Amino acid sequence: MKNVLIISYMFPPIAGAGIQRILKFLKFLPDYNIRPVVFCPENAIWNAMDPNNLSLPYLNEIKIYRCGIRKLRQYYFLRYTRMFKRHPYFLFLALKYIWSLDYFSSWYFECRETAIKIAAKEKIDCVLTSSPPHSVQLFGAYLKEKTNLPWIMDLRDAMFDNPDRDFKRISIKMQAKIEKYYEKKFLKKADAIISVSQPILESISKRYLPLNCISKSHLITNGFDQEDYQKFNVETQNTGKLIITYTGSFLGKRTPIHFLEAMSMLYKKSLIDINSILIRFIGSFDDAVLKKIRDYKNFCNIEILGFQPYDKALYYQMSSDILLLINSVSEDQGGSQVLTGKIFEYIGAMKPIFALTPDGPLKNIIQKGNFGSVAPPRDVKRIAYEFKKVYEKWHKEKRLAFEPDVEFRNTFSRKKQAEKLSSIINCLTQS
Repeated sequence: MKNVLIISYMFPPIAGAGIQRILKFLKFLPDYNIRPVVFCPENAIWNAMDPNNLSLPYLNEIKIYRCGIRKLRQYYFLRYTRMFKRHPYFLFLALKYIWSLDYFSSWYFECRETAIKIAAKEKIDCVLTSSPPHSVQLFGAYLKEKTNLPWIMDLRDAMFDNPDRDFKRISIKMQAKIEKYYEKKFLKKADAIISVSQPILESISKRYLPLNCISKSHLITNGFDQEDYQKFNVETQNTGKLIITYTGSFLGKRTPIHFLEAMSMLYKKSLIDINSILIRFIGSFDDAVLKKIRDYKNFCNIEILGFQPYDKALYYQMSSDILLLINSVSEDQGGSQVLTGKIFEYIGAMKPIFALTPDGPLKNIIQKGNFGSVAPPRDVKRIAYEFKKVYEKWHKEKRLAFEPDVEFRNTFSRKKQAEKLSSIINCLTQS
């Protein structure tokens, strides 16, 4: 049995889609004779927590090491209590950690030697680091340098080509230069690169042609675990309403406004009966987003349910008629690289998807699998046109026919993805 050290900031009790990839690797890798060992932060800082994930049965069989975050907590305290204006230590932390890649770098500086000790103690054969936060990759580079263990660099999002940022800002331009420096350093040292999106891998390969990254790149998308859904016995209730559910967050340039504006347009033209539609927003939203959503309550029946634990979010998905997916980043801003893990949750729930997304892998998957409808993310008229077609089908029969390509759907099984990862690990650790 091969031992793999998996290093990730995103780990329970942190909540969100980012932790599911790691959790499912942990669940299924032992089926392929791989023993995972986890290294994650102690008392991590994040905007949403779900302690329920700590009680997952298979975690009882996994060795989990936790370390660090004391200095990061100091930084957060100074930043968010506004004490930094009169506290010189804030400037020290900012310069040391933000400019080292991101402010989560403090975890690396505190705990890198601990990671070395764990690798020796657990007789580790291979290291996998998963990001974002991208400073987690510092652990992989350090372990590679000190131990020469095979290193797998897992990118859940692009490091340099982040479509959510405004590159016109000077601070962002400076940060991008730092990220590009580290990205090249990481790619040169890593023995294998895996990512959730083919465009991310292609972008890396083109940017650093001399490194021949394509020869060690592997696509392992996110996916779904069928067992997560089998615990629910849910049938869509005939409430007389078309229930539309969005689960997730609105980060960066993502926004619900274009969808809500399309609903408002259809309502004002009397093309839909707004009383027959219920739109549910589930997730952690900042005050600015909440205000924007509430501005449309005069035209739409809207429920804002806030953050829900993972299982509860799946329940809401399965009790819906349509699942709303929003990638409001346009293609020319890098939106074509985005392949959010939310799409696979929705595919697992076996409900029609209404997606606002540009051309790219997200759109391709939905169309190839017959998983739902797609509209350009910022074209309000086109969104209204596509939704009107869906609404008319529902209005005619009070239900939506859904006939996805089941064989294609099953290729996104988390178990299959763990099998692919195990093959990469075995290839790198052959003696």
